[in-house]
Order: sequence, then structure tokens, then C-alpha cells
Amino acid sequence: MNGERTTGGARREWERVADSLRHQIVAGEIAVGDQLPTQAELVDEFGLARATVQRALKELQDEGYVESIQGKGVFARNWRNQTPAHANGVAHRPDSASVELDDAIAEAFEAEHITIDAYCLTSESLNAALSRPVGRILRGDLTPSSITVRLLLPSPDALLAIPRNVSDRDDARPRRRLAGLIDLQARVLHNLLGDLENRGLATVVIETKTVPITPMTKIYLLNGDQGLTGYYSVAPNNVVLDDGTTLSIYDVLGVGAKLYPQGSLQLEECRRWFDSLWNTIAESV
Repeated sequence: MNGERTTGGARREWERVADSLRHQIVAGEIAVGDQLPTQAELVDEFGLARATVQRALKELQDEGYVESIQGKGVFARNWRNQTPAHANGVAHRPDSASVELDDAIAEAFEAEHITIDAYCLTSESLNAALSRPVGRILRGDLTPSSITVRLLLPSPDALLAIPRNVSDRDDARPRRRLAGLIDLQARVLHNLLGDLENRGLATVVIETKTVPITPMTKIYLLNGDQGLTGYYSVAPNNVVLDDGTTLSIYDVLGVGAKLYPQGSLQLEECRRWFDSLWNTIAESV
């Protein structure tokens, strides 16, 4: 188990290009009004056909992130104004109303005091989304005063419903593997944000608690005013254990899962729900 992995295989290549460019625009690496690399440059950078690059640029244009000017090139637009958003201001794709975690985290890091409450299987997706704004802080582009993270994760010591051996539900090896993945991603998170505090760039507080529940949803609450919800899928997955054994397990898969913005009432209810677990049966690790 990779902690969170899509069941549908790798993303389509044009999506990979579109995601990369979109994240650069949202993070400010490509500023509003800046010209994007030419199609020829993108073909060389990604090693893809020109038609694939053109499809990615069309997607970004449809979403309002870029505009194409005949004879001049493709330029970044003011995506905050051009891209539809929910009531809390999080940009999303108009065709699906889903939100990219990278984009939402990038926006949250514009605040002075950043708070992130996350309920998930591991912090793998969160770590990936944090890498870009952390880079901006290191470069001096962002100057938050504080970053506070509360992680609510499954307890691998409990008899979780998933992950489990397809043929032997009492096999403890899938849960031990999950414990290793949780520990690995927790160390990545602490190293990623802890480095900011070590450099005196922000005050960082990370708290982690576990509950004896396999999450069927992933939830992110950002700065107290943005909430995102996604759904894990349960599917068979062949994994390789540390001893080289290949094991078929029922797994919870979530990388690439669509996240949807919460309305104000749902956000308030979700905050109460998160706090109810955090303050009662959740155990510190």
C-alpha cells in the first residue's frame, strides 16, 4: 500500500502538464501577466507530443488560469477573479467543482497565522501540497508568523477494518505496514515544517493523534474558514512487504481523489466533529 494511491493508474499526460502549470500560477511562480513557456519549450520539458501540451493549455484556458494572445503567446491570468469559487473563496475547476489540495494549501499560506486540521490515512498528500509554499517561505516570498497543524490518523495498533489481507483478515502485517507508512510521512512533515522553525522563519506546532478507525473520507480544515472533503476508495492492492513477500490486501486508496469544498454550515459541523474526536477518544502519539 502506498498509503494513498489512485486505482485508475497514472494521470493522463495532459493533466500532468496542466497540474504543473496551474500550481506554478497559483503559487506565484508564474505571476499574473507573465508569459508561459512556449509550446516547444513545454514539449522539451515534459517529453510529450505537441498535441498533449496544447490539450493542457486549453484546459488551463477553459479554467481561467491563462489566456492565449494571437501571435504573442500564452499568459497567466488573474485566476482569483477568473476562476469560479465557493463561498469561502477557494478556487476550483468549473467542470467538476473539485479543488486541488495544492491550490487550497497555497492560498491558505497567504495568511499570517496558518492552521491546518487534517483527518486522513497518512499525511502523504498533505506533505506533497506543503512542499511548494514551504519553498516560497524559504525564498522569502511568504512570511507567515505561525503554522499550526493537527493530524488525526488511524491507529495501526487497533484492529482496523482496512488495510487487511484479502484471504486472512487476522493477518497483522498490513497494519504493521500502515504503521510504517504513517511514521514515515509524520517524519517527513516534521522535517519539512520543523526546518522553518529552526531557521527562525515561523513558529511551528504539529500535534498528532490517532483513533481506532479506518478513515473513509479525507478532510482538511484550513485557517478555520475553508473545508475540503474527499472520499477514499476500497480496492484490492498487491503490496511488497519489507521481507520481499507480495501480499494481496484490501486497501484504502486516496491519492488523486477529488476534494470538494464545504459550505459554511457543513464547515461548522465538520469543525465540531473533528474537535469531538480530538478531545475525546483520540490518543496522542
